[in-house]
Amino acid sequence: MKYKPLIIVGPSGVGKNTLIKPILDKYGALFEKKKSYTTREMRPSESKPKQHYFVNNEEFERMAKNKEFIEQHQRLAGMYATSRKELERIKSLGKIPIIEVDVHGAIEINHQAIEGNFLFIYPPSFEELRKRIGNRIETEADFKVRIADAIKQIELANNSVLFTNRLVNDNLELAID
Repeated sequence: MKYKPLIIVGPSGVGKNTLIKPILDKYGALFEKKKSYTTREMRPSESKPKQHYFVNNEEFERMAKNKEFIEQHQRLAGMYATSRKELERIKSLGKIPIIEVDVHGAIEINHQAIEGNFLFIYPPSFEELRKRIGNRIETEADFKVRIADAIKQIELANNSVLFTNRLVNDNLELAID
């Protein structure tokens, strides 16, 4: 029970990574963020990948077929997944895995009967969420897709009993505490 993952959930733009970084800075001896498997291309800034294991489509499909993932999803750039092996690697270090996913990923993890501490992160307001997503996205079409997805995810979370822990990320210092 000691190593139940901390599953930080929310749509794009709510500040999941912004909250995870200080947790790791302060409590790195207790926690480690899991690395995702992905089929997307490695970016030039990722010469030493810290957040992903890069695999081709065939390898990803083989792993999915062998049920090596506890959740997987498609994003604009490719497929992403969380592997059982990665969670076991972190647990073997005596640490608690931190899993950052959207609502769909959290629901899939729950369906896999993975016990975890689920925390849903809300934006301070819809206007702030629009601003945060707008600062990240290059095209209007991508912006519309992300906003629509964020609304759906918030609605799903509001209607789910899975998220007994909820946090509004309106004051970074308070949210980190």
